[in-house]
Amino acid sequence: MNAPQRQRSTRDRPAKAPLSENAVVDAALAILKTDGLDAVTMRRVATALDTGPGSLYVYVNGREGLLQAMQDRVIATVDLDPVDPTQWRTQLHSLLARMHGAFVAHPGIAATAMTTPPRTEAALRLLENMLGILLAGGIDPQRAAWATDVLAALVTHAAVEDDVRRTDDVGGELHKTFTGLPADRFPLITTHAAQLVAGDGEQRFRFAVDVVLDGLLAGSAA
Repeated sequence: MNAPQRQRSTRDRPAKAPLSENAVVDAALAILKTDGLDAVTMRRVATALDTGPGSLYVYVNGREGLLQAMQDRVIATVDLDPVDPTQWRTQLHSLLARMHGAFVAHPGIAATAMTTPPRTEAALRLLENMLGILLAGGIDPQRAAWATDVLAALVTHAAVEDDVRRTDDVGGELHKTFTGLPADRFPLITTHAAQLVAGDGEQRFRFAVDVVLDGLLAGSAA
């Protein structure tokens, strides 16, 4: 006869890693990477951590708080540089490109940042660096302050657009739409359809930043 098998004791199981805000955010970001932002729910994160959803509320204030913590983690990955007035424009382009890259690497997070004012340490340090670079470029304080909002909005919008472009051929679809319009009613759109959809996300983003900076410099000089 076969000897009865002993049921596995809970003591034999590997000990679960202790819960913490970092562990919760790590699990949420892993789900984001594999399944997208909609899949990041309190229940899904709790399952990944082998716990109940209620236990997560000790570390984050519901899903909204979880998304805020994820956003803050992403923003904290953006490297900041000491301000150099001799190359402020290059520095600003580089900072904004790093912000854009961080959001693109975490699809969906940019959309959560569009309506979130900077309140956390990471967000405030980023704002401080951006404002310092603009002031070093000779932009007057009020224009520089407003420009931080405009530039942050450009970054998040460009990242959201990149999220869409990653899954859909937006340029091709728009070009087909534009060239299919009646030329007698939309002569300029049909003639310049190629120019309207030209450029990848990086080129269009850099152009948008340069337009803002040129306007700031002209306004400050006036």
